[in-house]
Amino acid sequence: MKYWRGYLVAAIFAALTWALVEFAKAHSVLVDMIYPYVTRLLVSSMADWTGSMPFCLWQVLLIGMVVVGIVTIILMILLKWNVVQWFGWVLAAISCVGMLNTGIFGLNKYASPIADDVCLTMLDYSVSELNEASAFFLEKANALAAEVPRDGEGNPDFGTFEELAAQAGEGYTNLTYDQAISVFAGSTAPVKKLGWTSFFGGRFGKTVAITGEAAVNPHVPAAVLPFAMCNEMAHRMSIYSDSDAAFAAFLAGSSNSSKAFQYSAYLMAYSYCFEAMKTLPTDVAREYTLALDQKVSPQLRTDMKSYEEFFGAPVAENNRGEIPEMAKNENSPIRFSEYTGVADLLTNWYIQNYITPLHVEEDIPFDPLDPTQVDLSGLVNAKKPE
Repeated sequence: MKYWRGYLVAAIFAALTWALVEFAKAHSVLVDMIYPYVTRLLVSSMADWTGSMPFCLWQVLLIGMVVVGIVTIILMILLKWNVVQWFGWVLAAISCVGMLNTGIFGLNKYASPIADDVCLTMLDYSVSELNEASAFFLEKANALAAEVPRDGEGNPDFGTFEELAAQAGEGYTNLTYDQAISVFAGSTAPVKKLGWTSFFGGRFGKTVAITGEAAVNPHVPAAVLPFAMCNEMAHRMSIYSDSDAAFAAFLAGSSNSSKAFQYSAYLMAYSYCFEAMKTLPTDVAREYTLALDQKVSPQLRTDMKSYEEFFGAPVAENNRGEIPEMAKNENSPIRFSEYTGVADLLTNWYIQNYITPLHVEEDIPFDPLDPTQVDLSGLVNAKKPE
């Protein structure tokens, strides 16, 4: 029996993980009401504790686990331990970490999407509206590209990694307290530099909820680095999906007082919408993409090229997948696949903040004594209209 104790422990952890997931699936409303707030508190507490460490604790712990594993293998050979028993305890350790990650962060997958948290109504939109949103983000990015400081080679010069990391949280603070968006009331502790960056190609960084650490690849092109920091902070705030985290990063960057974060946010917003437009197999969409590309300023084009060369055009990769039947003209409604969720969010955000308000009539305060609003003919002392 002693040979199977590790497997029994592993099975218990695995069963608990499965039970947590099934409960979250069946009671998503309850999970959404409580779980994100609890996890944000837990992760924030861990972030405060690990924030003083100049390195990523989870990477050190991972190295420690590997070293322990190697040492136990050597001891197993020298002392002739039972291989089956040893492997059972390895599975138990892995299952324990998996359960902790699921319990602390993983169930956020079943919480409400960020659109609900920021009161954004997700609707179908037309190719024309996507083009308008793209043009809006492009105009902002072009203007900011000319304002941000640059080095002698024309690349953005935003200061050191540490200076940017210290500034990154301001946008989320503004969203939380100025706009009362509670989903962003998580840790704004500075992000850390990610180690072993060669293992995380094509990603902004890595966030580990167990240690409360959001780590960013320090080699990300300068123009995109502020956005990458906000993106990993969003994950640390219990925002699960990559699309939702990217949209949160845009909101935080555009709400930051720093031109560096504003520029990075609008550059990425344009990139997501432009790449989404390129996935549409219609002549209208192709015409729009050509027209938009011609309006990209030289400075913005340089920064976008650096981004694409570094990541291998990850934005386009994010839009992979089978695209549903598309619009045949510019006014037909479209809806992208789940892989293009960032463009969906950004376009709806643009429509509801810049298009819809233009079509809403100004509210006129109700006046019970105004004869143009109320029939006062039956009142003796009513003021007669002039």
